[in-house]
Amino acid sequence: MENAASRPYNLGVARLKLPAMILFLVCCVAYYVKVNVGDLLPGITDSPSDLSHYYRAAFCVLQAQSPYTDVDFDYPPAVAFLVTPLAFTDYVTARRIWFWCSQGFLLLAAFLTWRALGRDRAAACCVASVWALGGAAWEGLALGQLGPLLVLLLVLAYWREAAAQGAAVAAGFSLKFIPGVVSIVPLLRRDWRALAVLAALGISGVVVPFAVISHWKSGPAFPVRADYWMGTPAVLNWSLPAVALRIADPPVLGAKLPRNWEFGNGPEGLHLPRGQRWLSAGIAAGVLLAGLAALVTVCRGRLNGAQAPWAAAALISLSVAASPISWNHYQILQYPGLALLLCSAVRRRRWLLGACTVVLGALLYQIPREVLRAYYVQHSGWSAASPATLYIWTSVTPVAALLLFGLLLRQLTAEAATPHRPR
Repeated sequence: MENAASRPYNLGVARLKLPAMILFLVCCVAYYVKVNVGDLLPGITDSPSDLSHYYRAAFCVLQAQSPYTDVDFDYPPAVAFLVTPLAFTDYVTARRIWFWCSQGFLLLAAFLTWRALGRDRAAACCVASVWALGGAAWEGLALGQLGPLLVLLLVLAYWREAAAQGAAVAAGFSLKFIPGVVSIVPLLRRDWRALAVLAALGISGVVVPFAVISHWKSGPAFPVRADYWMGTPAVLNWSLPAVALRIADPPVLGAKLPRNWEFGNGPEGLHLPRGQRWLSAGIAAGVLLAGLAALVTVCRGRLNGAQAPWAAAALISLSVAASPISWNHYQILQYPGLALLLCSAVRRRRWLLGACTVVLGALLYQIPREVLRAYYVQHSGWSAASPATLYIWTSVTPVAALLLFGLLLRQLTAEAATPHRPR
């Protein structure tokens, strides 16, 4: 029997006629294939990429050396061990293997998100639009980044419970620290089994690789420039701590950009004073603690099953805004949360919420990227020809992420009394 609670969902879905849905999905798939496959495959060559850092570190592991022997490798050590099988091949082959694996991770994450959102037409259209038009996937795939794998792990963490959720969060934390913030969700749900698995696997994923590296006694046991993790004002670092660092080191109109703005995208090019490092870390901690306090207040210290995905998505939005290092391609981590929010808006016919989601999604990556790319082309590189343009469009993404955090928290309160629907 249909009840009042389910009627808005059914009305919203009924408007999505089958021919229109098929046409929309075909367009999304065609665009995704063109941008994320066709445009990228010619560039999968021996050119440098982020994967080259993983690859060199993995080669060090094969030689029983610390991955931090490569001074450019500044990731958790589990990353080097994960990609070690790729070191048995040449670099170009490794890039191609990793590219197709990343495509698999990303598409599997889309499929699981669709299943979790209800397996209907609204869910299919919302997931397809986010995955096709989000934009950040293109850059993550081109660079050989971990983003697609992390998206898959986040999807598992959002819509799984107990051991599966704990294992997904632990795996994500071992590879990149940002997904670790989702561990707040099982804590607020009092899911002790998930927390036990998370603690055991999380500690193992971090401590064991470091212990192995220390045992080898060949090369440094830690990154040569661990202070790099405290932040950088590099132009493509889109977070609130990065905004503060750029304000603390302002450019002079018409002159060259400050060195850290232009070359601070790696440890070797960053020279940040101690005071600015602590400014960045302090802002990151303050924003994160304020966001966590808001979440705990909204949910009154406890989450139910319907609220868990909303809380996890909100925490990711908060963390990418607050992290000292949050490169522009990190916005791929927002894909599941955007699909969740957009699908809810479509089903309930809350078009203002849907429009806000679309605008915020565009401000997370696509719009600032296009503006900054045009600026770079116009001035033949990064320059201080228009500091206002740089300040605005390197700051809009963390602000949009915080606004998205607020929208997700608002939806979380609406789910407080929502009965559990079967997955």
